[in-house]
Amino acid sequence: MRHTVLVVLALLIAACLAGCSGAVAPAPQPATPPAPQRKTLPPPPPTLLTPEIWHTAAEVHASCKAHISAAQAVRDYLKAVEGPRTAQNTLAPMSDMLVELDRVLPLSDLVANVHPDKAVREAAEKCQQDAMKFYSDLKLDRGLFDALFAVPADGLDPMAGRSLDHLLRDYRRAGVDKDETTRKELARLNEELVKTGQDFSRTIREDKREIALSGAADLAGLPRDFVDSHKPGADGKIRVSTDYPDFFPFATYSTSEELRKELYLRFLSRGHPANDEALKKLLTLRHAYAVMLGYPDWAEYNAEDKMVGHEKVIAEFIDKVADIGRPRMKADLSDLSARKARDAADAKKARKGAAPAAIVTDPAVIHVWDRFYYVEKVRSERFGVDSQKVREYFAFEKVRDGLLALNQDLFGVVFKKVDKPDAWDPSVEAYDVMDGAEILGRVYMDMHPRNGKYNHAAMFPMNTGVDGRQLPSGAMVCNFPDPKLTGGRALMEHNDVVTFFHEFGHLMHHMLSGKQRWYNLAGLSCEWDFAEAPSQIMEEWAWNADVLRRFATNATGEPIPKDLVTRMRAADEFGKGVHTMRQIFYAALSLAYHSRDPKDMDLMGVVKELQQKYSPYPLEAGTWEYDNFGHLDGYSSMYYTYMWSLVLSKDLFTRFEQKGLLDKPTALEYRADVLAPGGSVDAAAMVEKFLGRPYTFDAFKAWLEKSPEIPK
Repeated sequence: MRHTVLVVLALLIAACLAGCSGAVAPAPQPATPPAPQRKTLPPPPPTLLTPEIWHTAAEVHASCKAHISAAQAVRDYLKAVEGPRTAQNTLAPMSDMLVELDRVLPLSDLVANVHPDKAVREAAEKCQQDAMKFYSDLKLDRGLFDALFAVPADGLDPMAGRSLDHLLRDYRRAGVDKDETTRKELARLNEELVKTGQDFSRTIREDKREIALSGAADLAGLPRDFVDSHKPGADGKIRVSTDYPDFFPFATYSTSEELRKELYLRFLSRGHPANDEALKKLLTLRHAYAVMLGYPDWAEYNAEDKMVGHEKVIAEFIDKVADIGRPRMKADLSDLSARKARDAADAKKARKGAAPAAIVTDPAVIHVWDRFYYVEKVRSERFGVDSQKVREYFAFEKVRDGLLALNQDLFGVVFKKVDKPDAWDPSVEAYDVMDGAEILGRVYMDMHPRNGKYNHAAMFPMNTGVDGRQLPSGAMVCNFPDPKLTGGRALMEHNDVVTFFHEFGHLMHHMLSGKQRWYNLAGLSCEWDFAEAPSQIMEEWAWNADVLRRFATNATGEPIPKDLVTRMRAADEFGKGVHTMRQIFYAALSLAYHSRDPKDMDLMGVVKELQQKYSPYPLEAGTWEYDNFGHLDGYSSMYYTYMWSLVLSKDLFTRFEQKGLLDKPTALEYRADVLAPGGSVDAAAMVEKFLGRPYTFDAFKAWLEKSPEIPK
């Protein structure tokens, strides 16, 4: 799976207001203070075509205060309505109130992660805390729940009825029917959860580590452009950091196991020791929150409104995938250790000079720092794929332009570049997404590393599209090589190209699902364990020769050879066993941390237990991987969603395999049936409509069990 975090307001709300279906009758409650008397409905928020951009801390504070105040005015009105409750006087204002919050919550998350000014990032974090506190109060407001419950379901159109049903469901899961003391404690816990999650993520984001190399000889095996961009400092040392543009090439190509090990151990130690306390606090708060709501643990609470329904389904799914993937993992490890043993034998024979690849560990054991290096070796030698030569076809700007053109052709849209866009950093580009003469929304591309910036790859929503209220906007945030730092031609690993396609799949889902009338059904408000499917299916286009030859050309303009793409795809099949089991280890870890009482939990003890059961690699002394497992903040117990969504995406892709990856009618059906509905249709129903049948496990199982074939 890609190293990503999908951060969506709808998902933030789901974490706070998610629940199971069915309305809840009002329960006897202590008297609540009378609502403020506001008889006039505040005007709806002005239509938003492009997102607000914050440049200073003062702008953040002012905007945040204004939108929360506007939301409060609608809240006051909702509680003061007299007479019969209707969709017009209750449900519509409720949606508008959520739109006001949408104008600060996702934007504050983005700005806190990408703005170059630390003061602005800190102001955005404070805004996020204030907005989430307001939301926490909102979801526990008994007066609002009673107002919604009083709206008669009879006579509502289907989408209004679905919106109402989901709101009532979510209020119950928030604990609105608990006594006042319990509601206050739930609000306190939720506020602490927001702050603690921010602390956990910030520590990872700002913990940049590095190793110092003695000289150019320590860069043996690295691509020329990597070597050229890493010059010695004043002390003669060359620094290689744990940031992605350094880490992944070094872990893949460095011939020195000792140096790969040193960098990898520092990579897996980020966040330590500060995040030990933050993670334990996060788990304790979540457990207390779930138990207070009547659930045995957070994992069961969190699973209830997803496709899985219960945590036991997640556990069964993890073991089902593990049973299929374990034989492939063992076969992969056997091949990798045999290849490592060859290097060990060569090193032993070498009498003079540097060994071909110095081995410092038992060649029979594949360590985590061997994973990229020896997978690359086997792929290169067995399948004739040299990743360094492959890189020559993937210059960043051509990949970007090719991906935009592909999505234009598939989905019938046009990306119109914005001249000198207002953005948070001069390097950010912006495009308006056009459907004929209609503007669907705006996308921003923040694609290269800088200090203080989010250091993974993700699509950050900025505004959720709501019909008649606002257009969707979102930001691609990545850390790809920068052409300005590499002489104008920044070469990407093909794995980075796949990541680019993956995140763009999220972006198109966000852009094309922005026409629902009701906020809580708009955008990416589908079940969270479906949210990765549209991004994972988009990865398939990054492996198709006809698609890649549209933009993947070398320095002389020659397109990537079709036979090379065929070999790349075959080579990619090698290593899927170890990759899948590593993902299953993470899924099991995220579930285990949230399905046990954290009171006496030994964080490292859980890692040791699950590493032995699922991971293809041994646990390394001096590493604390849970302290830099960023998904434990946003995804909590649901890291399984990557594999669950992969099952769905493999099944969805069977339509394209039958019709052709560039078949526009199929792509437009996919847009209409799967991307456009947002949360207005259950995920299983969306998939069934597109496939003409319920989803199955068959395509995923066939893919995982298939042995890699060497092309003739």
